[in-house]
Order: sequence, then structure tokens, then C-alpha cells
Amino acid sequence: MSSKRNNNYKIAILLLSFFLLIVLFKSYKDNKSAKELQDTLKQETLITQNQLSEILTKYDSVSNLYNNFEESFQELSLKVTDLKDPKKNIKFKNLSELNKEIDQIKDSIKLLKEKLKQIEKLRTIIKPEVKTPKITENTVLKDAKFEVTNLQVKGVKFLTDNKTPNKVKPIEQIRVCFTVDRNKLISTGEKEFFVQVVNPKNDIVSVEELTFENNNITLKYSKLVKFEYQQQVTDVCSYVDLEKNKTVKGRYIVNLYSGTTKISSTIFNYN
Repeated sequence: MSSKRNNNYKIAILLLSFFLLIVLFKSYKDNKSAKELQDTLKQETLITQNQLSEILTKYDSVSNLYNNFEESFQELSLKVTDLKDPKKNIKFKNLSELNKEIDQIKDSIKLLKEKLKQIEKLRTIIKPEVKTPKITENTVLKDAKFEVTNLQVKGVKFLTDNKTPNKVKPIEQIRVCFTVDRNKLISTGEKEFFVQVVNPKNDIVSVEELTFENNNITLKYSKLVKFEYQQQVTDVCSYVDLEKNKTVKGRYIVNLYSGTTKISSTIFNYN
């Protein structure tokens, strides 16, 4: 009995040791991953700070150039105004003084041109900040599109009086089911989809000759499907009546439209 107990104790100690090793190894891996992540974050922070410092330096350079440009331009404007004013021309005693003033004005113009070239170079380097609109869950975009999955089609036959299906009788309807995905960018409320059934002869099946027009585009469809949409996953099913003269065996294509935009398509084989 004592030897059996000792063996049990040994097994328990081995299991505990193995478990402790696993815990220590996992803790080591977690610490290593955390350290690597911390190092990566530090590097990204340093890069970001360097980029910001460079942008601020370039911005300060442009500001100084712009301020100097304004001061020089104001000074030049005053000199030109003085020359245009005939009363102030009297202050020049001789032609040499006038030529000297003209030379100073030319130097100012040359300096302004050089500063203008520097500003043009900096403007090509520094890209303007583009503010992107912040999209929240309450934002509704006009260009947001529906995403539809799980489009399924099945033929439907009506039962006879004895409640047994007639195998010879052709299908008279098809059942179209699909799932509308969750999209917070689309407004809530009643929505409309168009189901278009194309038979094996490439004829559009439409009992009532239904059409929809938008932006000079005409869509011929088989059934209008209406459903309530609350920005959540929505399952929708509808039945489409078939034209007898266009119901033939073969490969049917079923398209689903939102307006004149096709959003899903599938194939239905009627044998």
C-alpha cells in the first residue's frame, strides 16, 4: 500500500511539475511578445515624432519666408509709391541719387524673386493636409450599396384536389429567398428590390410586363420585392409568377437588382 501511495505521489508531483513548466513557458512567451510589441510601439512613436518635427520645421521655414516676403513687398510698395508721387520726387537733388534709388528697388525685386522661388520649392515638398470625414454608425451615405448573400431559388407547383403533387404539371412559380447583410451606412425603412427571371431562351419572364426607369436606363423585371430594413441582417423571401408560354425546362438565371444596379445573381435548373 505504501509503495502504491508513493507512486501516486510521484505521478502527482510529475504532473504538477509538467503543468508548472507549461505555465512558465507560456508566461515567458507572453512576456517576450509584450516586450516585442512595446519595442515596436516605441519605434513607431519615435518615427511619428521625427515626422512631426520635420513638418513643423518646414512650416516654420515657410512662415519666416512668407513674413520676410510681406515685409519686403511693403517696403517696395512704399518706394514705388514715392516714385509715383511727383511731390516726393523733389527730394532727389540730382540724377545720381535717383539712379541709386532705382538700383535699390531693382535689388529688392531680385531678392523678392529669389524668396518666391524658395517658397515655390517648399510648397511642392509640403503636401496640404486633407481632412477626411469621420464616418460613424449614424452616418448615412448616398452611395452606400446593399450586400446580398445566400440567394436561393426553388420551383413551386400547386397541389391538386387530392393533395398529391402532380409530376407532369409544370411549375407555376419560383420562390426567391436571400439575406441582406448588416450595413450602418444605409438608412432604415422600407426598401425595394427587383427580381429578374431569365428563361433558357434568354427571355425575361414578366407576367405584368414590369419595367423600371432611372437615369435613362430601363430595367425589365419579374417581381418587385418590398421589405423593412433596420440596418441589421434581414432574410427576405418572395414568390414570382411565371408565364406559361415562357416556362420551359432548362437553365434559368435569376438576377437581383437594387434600382438599376445588379447586386446578386444565381442559376436555377428546371428539369
